[in-house]
Amino acid sequence: MRVPLSLRSILDSAETLAYIEDLSDKKGLMQAIHPIAKLVAIATMIISALFITSIYYLLIICLIPVVFAIASRISLKQLLTRATFIPLLMATVSIPVLFLTTGNPIWTTSVGSINFVITAEGVTRFLVFTVRIWFCVATLSLLILSTGFDKTLKLLAILRVPPLIIQLFSLTYRYFFVSIHEAQSILIAKEARTYINKRTINFQALKDLGTILSTLFIRTYERSERVYLAMKARGFDINKNNKPLIPKLHLKDVLFTTSIIIAFTYFALL
Repeated sequence: MRVPLSLRSILDSAETLAYIEDLSDKKGLMQAIHPIAKLVAIATMIISALFITSIYYLLIICLIPVVFAIASRISLKQLLTRATFIPLLMATVSIPVLFLTTGNPIWTTSVGSINFVITAEGVTRFLVFTVRIWFCVATLSLLILSTGFDKTLKLLAILRVPPLIIQLFSLTYRYFFVSIHEAQSILIAKEARTYINKRTINFQALKDLGTILSTLFIRTYERSERVYLAMKARGFDINKNNKPLIPKLHLKDVLFTTSIIIAFTYFALL
């Protein structure tokens, strides 16, 4: 992963990771499947992974999101970037499992009067937990990338999620990009007044980031008030038009979901 050279590059990366509509518009395997069928298939994959305790079987099923991403014309770089942070964080948190699990020791060291022992069983538990988390995150990322945000909101409405939560997700997602553009405008104004040839992240850049965030918060709050008043003036009502049209399931959707359920049930029972 390329290290960002400036605050602006961090904002550009955040905007790129958040924008998913182009991927959902491509013609591919997952894009052609009904959203409800995809949700059932993904839920089956995640629940089945929780019952698989063999690291070998987990590694095998980890290939499935990768294959589906290739078949859906989704960049593996985008999928892996989104599915890496949380597993790395959870792997860091679960490091004590290596030392707390009893079993056959494979590495031993001492610090003063304290002995640290890593066992084979501890390594297995650590790997199973980390790989399982990666599979779940990668599968959910594949669902979101192949469905798109608008269709995801419609799927939530079909599942009877309260309209308030759906509108909250919708506004948060859409105005995330507005906030990014506001922050970029602030950075451009700052760079125009304090030009530095080397745009590297240092202590001063991080200090400036705090000032930018506080300014961004004030500007975002003021804009949200103006947007809300404009929406109310145009007759906005959260309870209106919250019943989406439910598309019909096709034979390919049923076959896809059924095959996923059969395959992952088999892996879970092994």
